[in-house]
Amino acid sequence: YVSKMVPTTDKGRFYAYGRVFSGKVSTGLKVTMFGPNYVPGKKTDKYTGSIQRTVIMMGGKSEFVPDIPCGNTGALVGVDKYLSKTGTITTFADAHNIRIMKYSVSPVVRVAVKPKNASDLPKMVDGMKRLAKSDPLVLCISNEQTGENIIAGSGELHLEICIKDLRDDFMK
Repeated sequence: YVSKMVPTTDKGRFYAYGRVFSGKVSTGLKVTMFGPNYVPGKKTDKYTGSIQRTVIMMGGKSEFVPDIPCGNTGALVGVDKYLSKTGTITTFADAHNIRIMKYSVSPVVRVAVKPKNASDLPKMVDGMKRLAKSDPLVLCISNEQTGENIIAGSGELHLEICIKDLRDDFMK
């Protein structure tokens, strides 16, 4: 089960971070990925691909390993192009997906953001997409009609951290 997307040092790429509930995940394994909107029996939000690398993350460090056994948490490379925030990864094509996590907080505090230079607007919109992918509680809204870009978070401190991350990490 992938519970979070963690930004990598590669611009725009993410580690899919989660727990292995059964078997083991190894580099090169062919898998079926179910997004949060997958309904068993339908083809929407269902993808097939392979795991490019398996990674064990320890604090700020990450170490590439050949496989991750059952019961451990780890990160997968190559899954970020299929899943947006969370999802279920399996080798059984007809499996059911694990239900998405519900949080006790929701994004209720909103702030409109704009770049200092108008030329940085595409970079900021791209950064907002990456921010929304990396934080499960953030909601990023771009209104085409009014030109407003809104970031919604669970509180003032959460929004301050999100704006700092957007400026320092995701807009580079």
